[in-house]
Amino acid sequence: MELINTNEKFILTNRKKNVLVIEKQNNEIYVGAEFNKINEGERVSNQTSIAGFIGIANLLSGNYLIVFRDSKRVGDVLGNEIYQIKAVELIPYHPNQQSLVSIPEQHSEEQHLEMIRWLLNSKDFYYCPNSVEFDVTQTLQRWNTIKDQKKPIWETADPRFFWNSDYLERVIKLAKSTNNNEVCQWIVPIFMGFVETGTLNGKVEFTLISRRNLNRAGTRYYVRGIDKEGNVANNVETEQIIQISKDTYSSFVQVRGSIPLFWSQFPDLKYKPKVQFYGTQQENDRPLSIHFNQLNQIYGNVTAVNLIDRKGSELALGNAFEKGVKDLKSEKTRFVWFDFHKECAKMRYDKIQILIDLIKPDIDKNSYFYVRHGQVVSRQTGIIRTNCIDNLDRTNVVQSIITRNSLTNQLDQLKLESSVFSDNHFNGIFKNIWANHGDTISLQYSGTGALKNDFTRTGKRSLRGVIRDGENSLARYYLNNFRDGVRQDSFYLFTHHNDIDLANHVERGSVGPSPIFYFLVILLLAFVFWWSYPIHPIASVIFWVGLLFILKKIAFKYNREIVDKPRLFPLESSYPLKRNL
Repeated sequence: MELINTNEKFILTNRKKNVLVIEKQNNEIYVGAEFNKINEGERVSNQTSIAGFIGIANLLSGNYLIVFRDSKRVGDVLGNEIYQIKAVELIPYHPNQQSLVSIPEQHSEEQHLEMIRWLLNSKDFYYCPNSVEFDVTQTLQRWNTIKDQKKPIWETADPRFFWNSDYLERVIKLAKSTNNNEVCQWIVPIFMGFVETGTLNGKVEFTLISRRNLNRAGTRYYVRGIDKEGNVANNVETEQIIQISKDTYSSFVQVRGSIPLFWSQFPDLKYKPKVQFYGTQQENDRPLSIHFNQLNQIYGNVTAVNLIDRKGSELALGNAFEKGVKDLKSEKTRFVWFDFHKECAKMRYDKIQILIDLIKPDIDKNSYFYVRHGQVVSRQTGIIRTNCIDNLDRTNVVQSIITRNSLTNQLDQLKLESSVFSDNHFNGIFKNIWANHGDTISLQYSGTGALKNDFTRTGKRSLRGVIRDGENSLARYYLNNFRDGVRQDSFYLFTHHNDIDLANHVERGSVGPSPIFYFLVILLLAFVFWWSYPIHPIASVIFWVGLLFILKKIAFKYNREIVDKPRLFPLESSYPLKRNL
């Protein structure tokens, strides 16, 4: 793809020689080779190759063209290649447009640009270049249902996973008004999630695709629970695909998502922040009902597998969740509570089979989507919805085992020997892809790889895995308390681009040094004092223990000021009033 940047417009030309022109002055958009011309007196500032066009962002100083310079092929679904986005750039319409706003606004805009770059350059975004013929935001079953309707991509794309829809708003508007197929070629949805493919014997392809819901997207402690529209945090649709050929394949879908109640767990320097509940039972029942109704409409029957503890703060949360589901009185929704930590204590992960035995009738009844020689043989009529407290570590372990259970049936239907699954090569592919998937989904939400992932990767827990879990837990503690404010704002800025009044945004970093800086200064001064004036060993121990005790007391007293808080994302304003369970 080629991009020409002039003082009057952007001219983009794709591999099919289709041309998209964006006028800088009035932001008008034109499609067609007849617009590919440079006017007299028009200056070309840059002409370069790019890999793709994401859309147009409107920030404080004006508009920015969002493109990416590079991409990596990561898979192929029914002959349609899927790519991972790399090297994203935001190109200003005018070189000096930031000079038109105030100095504080310039600083804020640089931070906004950095947030968007950080998110889009995370290597967590994917796309299918052939979006006119194949919609990667849809599962194979949904796509099979709608593909013959010959609708344009902007109409078929699942809005939950169409992350750049707002940024393509002008192009979509042109497509709607002109019904021009050439315009649709410039509407390429991108989604956040995970894609990886492994090949067995050069003919059987195993692909895992996860699509993250952009509604209520964010970080581990700042986004929990549900909103008033029924959207839950860390909501991910995961599809496992087995392909023999373009017309013989199967697909199995699961979802994960936060407990669908109004609750929060904002970081406060404690290892496990207190769970806070909001709203009356009635206020919680409505969005919970919306959530499960949406799942029923999209997927059919739902088995809600709850993996949290039956003790402590998780107990109250689990009880409220169980009551909410039972109050639905829905034949399409079933609740199963499996206390993962209790049942699998002392690394007895073989006991997960107890859960599998409980839900196996649902897995078998729901079936999976299967197409043989172009003809639909079976459809998936329901899903397993899994959650733990974070919907990461326990959830990934259980999802991998559930999908493994379904995989045997898929291989039988595809006329492949079940022994293929026990083949070391294929078994290794399956475990590694699911472990990579667990790490990626965890990185997006918590900032670190998944815990308990050694079991997913090797089939057993190990001392090395436990040590890695400890390292990741410490890293999570640091990131969730001291880095997640800006990460949360990055998610919120990108997904609510048109809803935020950026002019009122307090520029990040303007409040001075981090509180941690002052703590380190105090510790340094204390060390200098201790070194300069040697004291008795016992007195030395008392001195350091006392100092650390005082610092801890101060830290927890002013914890809300110490943790890194988001400034764009509204914290409690979206919740009803607090309550105790």
